[in-house]
Amino acid sequence: MSQLNSIAGVEIVAICDVFEPRLLQAAEIAGPAALKTAEYRRILDNREIDAVLIGTPDHWHKIMTLDAVAAGKDVYVEKPVSH
Repeated sequence: MSQLNSIAGVEIVAICDVFEPRLLQAAEIAGPAALKTAEYRRILDNREIDAVLIGTPDHWHKIMTLDAVAAGKDVYVEKPVSH
């Protein structure tokens, strides 16, 4: 179980990754009910999702953060995971 799953009031409802092995790994942590997608805009379009955590390579940080803010989401942006 991830640390996020143990925080009161926090529920992982969707996960996104374009690399399928990582998506499946995250799905094990998030649980079977979580939406699994390779298209991050599906998460941003869901009005029931309040916040997103972004952990991407440098070139995706800006656009995903701006898209998330424009969608009205609270955003936590991780440091780059690669160059």
